[in-house]
Amino acid sequence: MITGDIMVLGVPDDLLVAIVPSIVYWAYSGVYALLGDMHEYRLQTKEDENTKNIVSKSTAVKGVLVQQALQIGVSLAMFMVCTYYVLS
Repeated sequence: MITGDIMVLGVPDDLLVAIVPSIVYWAYSGVYALLGDMHEYRLQTKEDENTKNIVSKSTAVKGVLVQQALQIGVSLAMFMVCTYYVLS
């Protein structure tokens, strides 16, 4: 397992660096979705959004989840390799 020098709430910093960007992304997306009904703060009208978005929301969510899984996997692999070479 990856061991970091710094721990926040008992979680190694290496793991935090890999996971926190995804958590922030989904928190921001959630706030955007909750504020989506406030018409005065929208970037596009509801009609424009429905006509311009050619990919369904479920397909977009699946794509984001796959991309984030790859990002987290590569980050953790890099930390493991770097930790191995630093400690060797």
